[in-house]
Amino acid sequence: MNARAASLPHSRLRSSGGTPIVGTVTRGTTNPNRLRRMDRWIAATHGAALRRAVDPVAVDLGYGAAPWTAVELLGRLRTVAPRARVVGIEIEPDRVAAAKPYERDGLVFRHGGFEIPVPGRPLLVRAANVLRQYDESEVAAVWARLCARLAPGGLLVEGTCDEIGRRHVWVALGPEGPRTVTFATRLGSLERPSDLAERLPKALIHRNVPGEPVHAFLRDFDRAWAAAAPYASYGARQRWIRAVRDLTGDWPVTDSVVRWRQGEVTVAWGALAPSE
Repeated sequence: MNARAASLPHSRLRSSGGTPIVGTVTRGTTNPNRLRRMDRWIAATHGAALRRAVDPVAVDLGYGAAPWTAVELLGRLRTVAPRARVVGIEIEPDRVAAAKPYERDGLVFRHGGFEIPVPGRPLLVRAANVLRQYDESEVAAVWARLCARLAPGGLLVEGTCDEIGRRHVWVALGPEGPRTVTFATRLGSLERPSDLAERLPKALIHRNVPGEPVHAFLRDFDRAWAAAAPYASYGARQRWIRAVRDLTGDWPVTDSVVRWRQGEVTVAWGALAPSE
C-alpha cells in the first residue's frame, strides 16, 4: 500500500476544529442489523485484542443516514470486550446531528471522514459500504490512510453487503496492509457461491473477470458447491462446509469449520489480490 494519501478527495467541509475533512458524501443508505455478519466476525476474531487493550476504541466510519450500525456495533463488541467504546463518524453534518440523541456511555458521534478525527489511534475501524462510490484507483490510498491511523495490533475491516445483510464480502487489513478476504452469506438464500460476486469490495469487484484470481476462486467455489450437492440433503450448512473443505486443497483458506458453520470462508489476500 504505497499510494499517497494526498491523492484522496477532500470535501469542502471542515470539522468543528477547522480541520479539512477527507472524502465525499455517500448516499447514506443503511438498515438495522445490516452489518451483523461482519460484526460477528469482528467479535470472534478481534475480541481478544479489544479485551487486552488499555483503551479499546472502535470506529464506525460512514455509518450513514441513521446511527443503527454504530449502536449495534457497540452492543456486539461489548459481549466480548465490555470496555469497548465506539465512535461513529460521518462526513455529512446533518447525519451527525441526527445521531447525537443516541449517544450513551461508550458511544459518541463525530463529524469527519478518512482522517478519523478521534484522539489517539483506534484499535478497530469498520468501513462498510463506504467505498462503493469511489474509483478503484482510489482504494489503495484510502486503505493506506486508514491503516496509518490504526493502533499497533489494530484492524481495518472494509467491505460491502446487500441492503439487508444476507451477502457480505470484506477485506481485513492491519497496519501493514491487507491480510484476508471473507465471504459471508445467509446460506438459505444462496443458489451458488458466485452470487456473492455482486458484493465484492471495490478493490475486487471490477476484477471478477477471466484471468483474475478472484474470478478463478469463485469459479472453483462454484465447482466445489456443485460437487457437494449430495450434502444438500443434510442442509445448506453441510453443503457449504463440504465445498469449503474441498477448496482448501487449492486455496489458502485461513479459518476453520467453526467459522464455516456461520456461512463464512476467509482466504488470504495474496491469493485473491488483483493482477498487476
